[in-house]
Amino acid sequence: MRIQLIIGAIFVAGAAQATVLIDNYSTGIYNKTITGGSDLAFQTGSMLGGDRYSSMMVETNPFGLELQTNIQNGAYALSSQSGVNAMGEVGYGFQASGAGTSFQDLNFNFSGENAFKLNFLSSDTPGTVMMSVRSSSSNGGAFSSVTKPIPGNSVNTPFMTSFSFSEFAGINFSDVDQLVIKFDTGISGDIALDSVEAVPEPATMIVLGAAAAVAARRRKKN
Repeated sequence: MRIQLIIGAIFVAGAAQATVLIDNYSTGIYNKTITGGSDLAFQTGSMLGGDRYSSMMVETNPFGLELQTNIQNGAYALSSQSGVNAMGEVGYGFQASGAGTSFQDLNFNFSGENAFKLNFLSSDTPGTVMMSVRSSSSNGGAFSSVTKPIPGNSVNTPFMTSFSFSEFAGINFSDVDQLVIKFDTGISGDIALDSVEAVPEPATMIVLGAAAAVAARRRKKN
């Protein structure tokens, strides 16, 4: 009886908190190469809200070489050739407006999650990633942003970067309207991103794992 009560409590908690896939870059193909200036385009698919914008900008390019963004086959890749200093960005909860964007609120409830998790596939030089969140119902409608480092020397070596919701000041996570992820690869940097998720707190994940283990043991005994 005690085990049954534990399992029941765990699955109630699990129902309230679950991983939300924001984008796995399996839909909404985008391939673009530039040597200067910037580019902005929208893609539709299975990502959160049904569409995303992708943009990139060359900051300096002394040798006139290429900056390339590729979104396909389940990955987002931003690649700078030698000497190119560039930035890339993806955004959710926007719509095209002239040559730019305007708000198209997601109205998404993240109250069952506690952090954003970015799953990288590769990074060859140090850079940064900034995550910005906006809720029109809190923080005066302003974005709250947090920046984290991207390590170098991780070519074809997966790693994860997380952003705890507690790091974002004044955001009502039960009504998130816009998400923006900005990558600064530095000079000659290449990154590849596998997916972006919103996840429950680690303690909840541990408890859910324990529940699965208990359930498996019970099945073996039966």
